[in-house]
Amino acid sequence: MEQLSVPAGQANDVMTAAEVEAFWRNGFAGPFPLDIPADELAELGNQCERIVVERQSHPLYDRYALRDWHLIDKDLERLFTQDAIVNRVVQLLGPDLLLWRSKIFYKPPGADAIGWHQEWGKFDGEEIGNSTPSLQPPVFGEDIWDLTIWVALDDVTPENGPLQFAAGTNRTKVPWSKVPMTQSAFYEEPFEGLTKEQIVARTRNSELVLDIDTADWLDGFDVDTASLPELTDHLRRRFDQLSAKFTEFEPDPDTVATMEMPRGSFVIFSERTMHGSPANNSDRRRMAVNCRIAKADTLVYPGRLAGDMIDGSNLDISRHESVLVAGEAVETRNVIRR
Repeated sequence: MEQLSVPAGQANDVMTAAEVEAFWRNGFAGPFPLDIPADELAELGNQCERIVVERQSHPLYDRYALRDWHLIDKDLERLFTQDAIVNRVVQLLGPDLLLWRSKIFYKPPGADAIGWHQEWGKFDGEEIGNSTPSLQPPVFGEDIWDLTIWVALDDVTPENGPLQFAAGTNRTKVPWSKVPMTQSAFYEEPFEGLTKEQIVARTRNSELVLDIDTADWLDGFDVDTASLPELTDHLRRRFDQLSAKFTEFEPDPDTVATMEMPRGSFVIFSERTMHGSPANNSDRRRMAVNCRIAKADTLVYPGRLAGDMIDGSNLDISRHESVLVAGEAVETRNVIRR
């Protein structure tokens, strides 16, 4: 693929022809460095940890969520709009781009693995059993319309749960099935180390598991007389009443790329590439954030046009905005931050 022309002085913020070719072949590229001081990155990582540990309510969604804090925190927005990121995405998707989503990925010591999975571009919540598309390109075809940028806010080592890719799987849609939620690739045990009172509070505040509304799950259940095991068994049964995505996939070991990354580096990948991460077997956290950047002719949250303000992750997106990071806002029906 021919590279776009690059203004003078930006040569370090683009990919070489070989890197571009490798991206289309493998489904990912990087890691690449960001020119941000280490102390600023460390503080940003600490801010993100506080959001997770304190179960902070997101001002736009009025509930605990790890999504889209770039719309609240200017430091996160600046991180995702660095030339080093935007210029490279321009090379892959073209000149008109929207930053439409971000997420915090906190993996403390002992955190579980995230199983192999891929996303074919609609972001409809299928991983938790939903089917509400978040993106609608002009044409659903073979071309990609969205990329993910994953930024390390801590040093990422083989021991602390690094991001992994199965190279070349971006060209194959791997079949998946629906299973009880506790058997899905995305389920992480939410009860470890919590008291009965903490579990009850998190359940009623929908803070137990991300994207799942559990506020009424204890209605009719005798919390006062139930033991801790009885409470957790009840909640696991409620989770298993929900179906979730599971992909039966075992990669060829020769294709697996383990992304050891220094703090302040990032990778770009197509969500069509099978990816996951092993457990954190170290004694320190692995903090990362990602953002998703789409072609600006893509309609973001198409359900809005019909008045549907609940997305596939069960969040009210009525106050959500996309950020134009390059070029022109081609799809005029999108809600763009001004």
